Amino acid sequence: MKALISNNKLVVLLVFLLCAGCFHEEASTPSPNLMTSTTQKRDNDFSVFAGEKIGIQDQVQPIHLTPTKAISFVDELHGYGVASGARDLQFLKSSDGGITWRALSGLPQTIMPSAISFFDSLTGWLLASESSDEKSELRLTLDGGQTWEVIAQDLPGLETRGEVPFFRFFDRHRGLIAFQSGKVMMLLRTQDGGLTWSASSRISMPIEEKGVFTFRSAIEGWFIGPSKKDKEVSMLYHMTDGETWQETGKLPSFLAPRAITFTDSKNGFILLHTNPQNNEKAWQFLRTFDGGKTWSQHEFPSTFQPLAASLQLSFPTATSGWLLDARDLWRTTDGGMNWRLLTS
Repeated sequence: MKALISNNKLVVLLVFLLCAGCFHEEASTPSPNLMTSTTQKRDNDFSVFAGEKIGIQDQVQPIHLTPTKAISFVDELHGYGVASGARDLQFLKSSDGGITWRALSGLPQTIMPSAISFFDSLTGWLLASESSDEKSELRLTLDGGQTWEVIAQDLPGLETRGEVPFFRFFDRHRGLIAFQSGKVMMLLRTQDGGLTWSASSRISMPIEEKGVFTFRSAIEGWFIGPSKKDKEVSMLYHMTDGETWQETGKLPSFLAPRAITFTDSKNGFILLHTNPQNNEKAWQFLRTFDGGKTWSQHEFPSTFQPLAASLQLSFPTATSGWLLDARDLWRTTDGGMNWRLLTS
């Protein structure tokens, strides 16, 4: 009888231990729903963290020919630009990363170039307006800028545009022109290489104040402008459907955006300038390598003083980039950590 009781106790003890092991295994394995929720929350995080200071090299030999109006680089070495000469406009080409330039062709003095976009070393477009009546025109080259042909005129919505619009071709057929007008952004799209353009799409903007923006496709873009709640704060917005802007995150306070560009879906760059009253850290540079979720913030030396108006960033790759203002051209080969002045 005692042996039977002892056996029963042993069975109960074994069952208890087995159940406890099952409970421990179940408790230590996250449920699928919990894992999904954690991943989604991590994907929605937005942060800006301090990075290393930026280095600059501003001692160069005099260069007599350099772009002053617009630039477009297709790779680490080959770039194109427009320069305003004493008597005419010149179209320029560089084959050494912007160190030296040579004139390929002259452009009529009757036009005012706004922007250029090159898809490869041969195919490029020049957006301009007639100086007499401000009517827009689009020129195409198929031989790397040796010759140009007017393929479109009087593009809708560009009749009286004063500022330089966003202008880019994503391949030989699809292109986009974008500009902000108050609380509306106008988008013009082409799918036949620029011969015809769709009527302007009126995209509602988050705020009425001007900002900077860029597009990496006909439907995906980025916009930086003042926050709705605090005009001193810059907010980053993202568009993925060609129609609506979604708030992504808040940029560091008291920094005014001057230029933004994305090389691809992951790599993006922002140039910012501090409030004019604060000259201690005048220029800042933000970099992202994860599509805008996290940004590293880098400070330029005080000797870096580009002209704030009409800044252009051109990054054909994640490491090679150029910065152009109305006076100087800068180049980086390491993703913006070091910049070299190419003009004097």
